[in-house]
Amino acid sequence: MTKRTEKPVLELVNNATKPKPSKNGSGGGSGGTGKGAEQRFGDYAIIGGAFHQIKAVRTGPDGQGFVEIPLCDFICKITEEVTHDDGLHDQAFLRVEGRRKDGLSMPLVDVPASKFYSTQGNWVNEAYGTLAFVFPGASKRDNLRAAIHLYSTLAGDVPRRHVFKFTGWKQIGGEWQYLTGSGAITSDGLRDDVQVELGQGHMSRYRLPVPFQPEAVKAAAGLVSDLLAICPNKRQIGAALLAAVARAPLGECLPIDFAVFIHGMTGAKKSAITAIPLAFFGDFNARRFPANFTDTDNDIEVKAFQAKDGIFVVDDFKPSVNQSEAAKLHAKAERLIRNTGNQAGRGRRGSELQAKAAPHNRSMTFITGEDLPKGQSLLGRLLILELTRVDVDCETLTRLQQAVESGGPAGLMAAYLQWLTQRLDSLKQAFPEKVVSLRDFALHGGYAASHPRAPEIFANLVAGVAVFAEFLESVGAIGSEQAAEMVESVESGLMQAFNEQADYQTDQDETERFLDLLRALFASGNAHIACRLNQGPPPSRPHTWGWREVSDPVCGKDYRPMGNCIGWYDDKTREVWLQQDSTYAEIQRLAKQQGEAVLLSPTSLWRRLYEKGYITQTERDPKSSRPRLRVKKIIAGSNQRVMVLSAEKIEA
Repeated sequence: MTKRTEKPVLELVNNATKPKPSKNGSGGGSGGTGKGAEQRFGDYAIIGGAFHQIKAVRTGPDGQGFVEIPLCDFICKITEEVTHDDGLHDQAFLRVEGRRKDGLSMPLVDVPASKFYSTQGNWVNEAYGTLAFVFPGASKRDNLRAAIHLYSTLAGDVPRRHVFKFTGWKQIGGEWQYLTGSGAITSDGLRDDVQVELGQGHMSRYRLPVPFQPEAVKAAAGLVSDLLAICPNKRQIGAALLAAVARAPLGECLPIDFAVFIHGMTGAKKSAITAIPLAFFGDFNARRFPANFTDTDNDIEVKAFQAKDGIFVVDDFKPSVNQSEAAKLHAKAERLIRNTGNQAGRGRRGSELQAKAAPHNRSMTFITGEDLPKGQSLLGRLLILELTRVDVDCETLTRLQQAVESGGPAGLMAAYLQWLTQRLDSLKQAFPEKVVSLRDFALHGGYAASHPRAPEIFANLVAGVAVFAEFLESVGAIGSEQAAEMVESVESGLMQAFNEQADYQTDQDETERFLDLLRALFASGNAHIACRLNQGPPPSRPHTWGWREVSDPVCGKDYRPMGNCIGWYDDKTREVWLQQDSTYAEIQRLAKQQGEAVLLSPTSLWRRLYEKGYITQTERDPKSSRPRLRVKKIIAGSNQRVMVLSAEKIEA
């Protein structure tokens, strides 16, 4: 009861008239903080500098009361919705900025849309940590998300922006455009309203300028001659560099499934000359490579995927710290080269075991190093160029480096790309046909016979130069005769390069290495073979087969076997009969001592020896169509199955 009205207090509260909110959404309202005016939008409001939910409750005589439920201690707004296109899938981010109720500005953050709209996520504390506070409760998080969304659209839709995370060709609005860090090269020139973000580090240097006009292209055409002459005594190096530059932007027409490997001792200027073709695609030099072999496997893989239709360099393959680290580096190189050759990345699965798109190498890749990767198969995916300290012409290199500093190569490439925009659709059909024609030409002429992949690599590079020469001729930079001479010069240089490839293939041939290890076993006294009749020294040149001469006071000169017996010698047929298991065990042991284990399994190794014609006798296998590589022989009166090789082949 009150003294003035003599009515119960509860009756006075229930009969009280609530103030109506003003038209602009501001007003009193129960539960307000009293700090600043209230701003209403839908079922939410900003009260005291923080988001609140306005919830209707049944109270009062009209049953239309409201309660203000605080959701957090800040306000924020989505200023922009950004979609990142990385070439595999699109990912949306919401750019959010805000202010705490005490006036503290909250930094601008990019929140993945999937986390923002997730009912399980807590993006606020992930982005702002302890700066922001969200009241507990799943419903409060859901209402906070809705409040931010509504508040951000009060003045209209949230601005949207598309950002590409890779370089190279992309159809935008039905037109082919070449994406680069500075925008996109189109038929009209450079568009700077197209956004390309390649991340931190030297990847951000993939930026092309405004395309050169025909007169500037003509002035820059001298770069081509200098590049071809960068190694006067090894014209194949300049030919390969120019061909790679010309071929790189045509990856959209035909994927590039090979790489160029430049190797040589330290001080041979490997990095210096590799930086020249790279500079055609951005602000690069010998100290600004996009990747090196200290990067992680995934980092190299993603960067190679980003550098689509351009030159990509992985620098400094030098496995020399210790055997363990060397093995890791060789494994990293193998993964990159196989990724390139197979045009496929490592398969991945999501949490629900759904297949995920995997990045693969979409660039024209250069690798520099002081050693070569292991394996004949890997080398078959490479064009190997060897440098010594006297090969590079320093004056020519200096002119090229000065041209790089002035932007000449990048401007010339931008003009080439602008010319390609109107021709890309036709080249997508004509270029692969040109490659097939040149490959058949190389096969019939025997110009690239070092490996089955070699004719294809040769054809790709020559076809790329032919397109580049056509560009220079069409803009008046060179005449038709000069264009033909350029293509012919590159073609002859590449023929020389692929002739030298055969030596690298032989060095990595597992069958040749088997024979070398077998000879080394006998020469080092780690194994021997005996006469098949008496188990003594072979009658012919026993020292060749692992026996050592000794002097005996009773018997005179004699021979002593060294190491384990792995086979027998037949003097009548001049054949070596090897016991397969013991032979493989001994050569594997010696190979591991040298730091390079035999990678092939025994079955594969014997099959390779048979395919090369080193196994001279086989038997028909009644259970299969394949021949049996072990045949029955009588050795010291008993039958044994052995592998038969020519003694002359081993002695050679």
